[in-house]
Amino acid sequence: GCIEQTTSAAFPQLYLDVITDLSTAEAGDVQKNVQAAVDRLQQFMTSAGGLGYWPGDSTPYVYATVYATHFLLEAERRGYVVPAALKRGVLSYLRSRVGAWSWGIDRDDLVQAYALYDLALAGEPELGAMNRMREKQNLPVEARFKLAGAYALAGQRQEAQRLVSGQIPPISPYSELGGTYGSALRDLAMLAEGYLVAEMEDAAIPLINEISKSLAGHYWYSTQTTAYALLAIGKYLEKRLNMSGTERIE
Repeated sequence: GCIEQTTSAAFPQLYLDVITDLSTAEAGDVQKNVQAAVDRLQQFMTSAGGLGYWPGDSTPYVYATVYATHFLLEAERRGYVVPAALKRGVLSYLRSRVGAWSWGIDRDDLVQAYALYDLALAGEPELGAMNRMREKQNLPVEARFKLAGAYALAGQRQEAQRLVSGQIPPISPYSELGGTYGSALRDLAMLAEGYLVAEMEDAAIPLINEISKSLAGHYWYSTQTTAYALLAIGKYLEKRLNMSGTERIE
């Protein structure tokens, strides 16, 4: 019932039709589930435009707002109806956040890069804030890949590919119960998505294979990790199917 669970339950369903074959009834259920999640997110709106952790909260939860905004934008691009006031409110909140950002700890950097990604996805890139963030030394890898995605969505693919070039440093195992609800597998999925947005599908293949094998194992993953892992696989399959009608997940 919280905002993270509401978003995570619906987000990967946007790509369920490319992950598996759906019957007419199943496709109808997916449409109902996604639209219900979109509509429910209105209950989390605060006066600041951001979204709270629970319906009726007065204080925005920054990461959850960024994550839910990503879902809303992708849902809209796939034909779902996103209330104009909800979209306008979250984007206005994110613009105010990225404008006030200063150098922070790793998780803060990820949230900033993710907010910049959302604004670029909405067609409203904040290039000044993106350029300032690009200058930071030792930017965490997941934040760097999110920033690369923002550049790619803003039409600067060469800069995006520069940001994600080179060897990926190892991601140490971890699991967040709050904050960004992150884990090593969630971050790996973010990196795979970054490659895909930067039009570097071949570089994403090893990561997608690792994600797929992890999901096939007998491990418990949080809703955030499971949703983002499925999201990355769905985006990869959609690109491969659109390009050649084939896929290469082992």
